[in-house]
Amino acid sequence: MTNTVKTKIVRVSKRSGLTFFDKRKAYFFPLLLACILSVLFLLIVGRKNPFTAIRYIFEGTFYITDAGVLSSSRLLTFGKNAIVLLWIALSLAPCYKRRYWNIGGQGQVLIGSLLTATCRIYLPSTMPNALAVLISAVAAAIGGALWSYIPAIFKAKWNTNETLFTLRRNYLALLLVQLATNIWRGTKSSLGQLNISSRFGWFYQIPQTAMKNTFLNSNVFFPLIFVLLLCVLRFVYIKFTKHGYERTVVGESLSTARYTGINVRHVIRRTAALSGLLCGLIGFLSVSNFNHTVSTISDFGYGFTAVIVCWLSNFNPFAMIGYSSLLVFFERGAKNLSDSQYAAPYLNEYSTQFIIFAIILALMRATFFLHYEIKIALPGHSKRRKKRLTKGLLLPSAVKEAR
Repeated sequence: MTNTVKTKIVRVSKRSGLTFFDKRKAYFFPLLLACILSVLFLLIVGRKNPFTAIRYIFEGTFYITDAGVLSSSRLLTFGKNAIVLLWIALSLAPCYKRRYWNIGGQGQVLIGSLLTATCRIYLPSTMPNALAVLISAVAAAIGGALWSYIPAIFKAKWNTNETLFTLRRNYLALLLVQLATNIWRGTKSSLGQLNISSRFGWFYQIPQTAMKNTFLNSNVFFPLIFVLLLCVLRFVYIKFTKHGYERTVVGESLSTARYTGINVRHVIRRTAALSGLLCGLIGFLSVSNFNHTVSTISDFGYGFTAVIVCWLSNFNPFAMIGYSSLLVFFERGAKNLSDSQYAAPYLNEYSTQFIIFAIILALMRATFFLHYEIKIALPGHSKRRKKRLTKGLLLPSAVKEAR
């Protein structure tokens, strides 16, 4: 009986020793190909000049008014959407770093927004506004944390599938929001903005009487500071704290974590609760600062897009800023393209999602080949490799024949 060495024809291995320019090239060519495919798509489907379409895409965010200045409303809308997407991605990243696949970001944000709306409706209006805002924020954070903590308990104790568990809870949160809004709106067609006359429970904005500036007086200024601060805290938490070290070890190897004395179950529960807490806070900002109402799209539809941002950035909080901005930029551009005079019968907001898909696919391809390489062994080379391995490793059959 002879032993043979089975050689894999396709083998994936990690890359190492890449220079700065190698990393830039890994992203440049896939993105260039994605841009070419997008131009061809616009030319074939739109049947018009594709570069005019590209101009409309850029004007979705950077639109120059008749006065010769950038449109502040479009910039603020872009900033608001980018903040929400970045915040949700930062909230989910700790779970993915620990290999806990939390897909319930949408539900956790909706629960936070629902509890915020509940506080604004049922808290007495005689209460100071600052105290009402604080209570709403605490309620949203606790609600989001508990909503995320329940699947973590089942995962830690019975090793249930957290992906399906958290995904199904998204639909449960949607039903709860629909039920509450149907009760609150009564006979009206929609709930509308809450406390629009008294502004009770609205988050603070710098009044124009104190400082007249479009950006400083907007509802984007303070959330932008918060989310940038969250990026820094997230980086410090992962790199320089004991909790961050424990989560990294648990994510890389459960055996190593148990050997070093780390309580794996506690790390799972703690990480999930932290993720839900942060998602609940963005739900609070959605109701008290951005929209002033609660609906099934209080997460701006970014509950699943944030998962893509996490993976593209390789869980780097500062890289998430760029990817979140890029995706929102193309999303706003696609909407402006469908609303513009360029819109063709076969080109609308949904068909232009092809551009976003091409960009995401290019980034995912570049990210994969930046960290890994695929080696293909030809059949002729594999036979010669078997002979070398047989001689070099002295397989048992060869040892017996030698004896």
